[in-house]
Amino acid sequence: NLVTREPERSRALEARLRAWPVAITSTPFAEDPDTVARLRALGYVSGTDSIKTAYTDEDDPKRLVDVDAAIHRGIDLFERGLAADAIEVYRQILTRRPGMAVAARHLAFLYWRQGELQQAILTLRNALASGVTASGVPSQLGVYLAETGSAASALPLLQAAVQRDPTDLDALNALGIAYGHLGDRSRALDAFRTILQRDPSDAMAYQNIAAIEVQRGDLRAARGALERAVAIDPRAARAYTGLGVIALREGRRADAIESWKRAVDLDPSDYDALFNLASELVNAGQLAAARPYVERFVRSAPAAQYARDIRRFQALLAAR
Repeated sequence: NLVTREPERSRALEARLRAWPVAITSTPFAEDPDTVARLRALGYVSGTDSIKTAYTDEDDPKRLVDVDAAIHRGIDLFERGLAADAIEVYRQILTRRPGMAVAARHLAFLYWRQGELQQAILTLRNALASGVTASGVPSQLGVYLAETGSAASALPLLQAAVQRDPTDLDALNALGIAYGHLGDRSRALDAFRTILQRDPSDAMAYQNIAAIEVQRGDLRAARGALERAVAIDPRAARAYTGLGVIALREGRRADAIESWKRAVDLDPSDYDALFNLASELVNAGQLAAARPYVERFVRSAPAAQYARDIRRFQALLAAR
């Protein structure tokens, strides 16, 4: 930054900028919901970091080049299966910049995938405590709280996020998940259907509707919602996991096995699908076919979440 070293040039450039014949404002303003929905569909509103009211030398883009490189290095490490190394990269970023929402969200996601659920929650709580206001942080935290039995504490956080920005579909989705965990199926369905009114191509909303329909015992409606999800996104692993669960409940074990095979092919870290697939192949007497899936589950499933199932499969392998 040469501003302080070249004051005369700085004043000349500032004078030229002030003479620029365009009104420039740094004050953000709210777009109408329809505009936001169209921009979201085009991918133009995916940023997550907060808007600052003041900037320091630490915000100089030249100083952030290495931070940006670290973010991408963490992604590369994760994609190569080096989650522990990726976690360390994001921890170092947050030590330097505690308020960087994207680093906090990546780190929390990695902790969650590793089965370190409370660490994931703590990471997002720390981000909020550091002044992060990016919409994705409370949404992600709300989902994690709901999935770990704390949906009641997630509810006010998510209600506030939706009230703050009614066009925030991630917050609305998380709110629906929280309602579902609290047994308020009507409000959960209202949230997911509102998402589909704004974005009919949201496959996740259909998957979440299916989960509620399963709770209500309407397997036909659940299957229809999941089939819609797969039609929209043929790579929606979780939808195939759900279709497998429904097929098994309907007595169609072969169809269930094929659905779970598809799910784990699409997402090797879908440990619920992997467990179901291995278990049902064993139950069907297809031990040779089951063995690779059993071994994969024992080798890769997070012990913090699946310790009992891992021990069960270890005993099965030892007996064979």
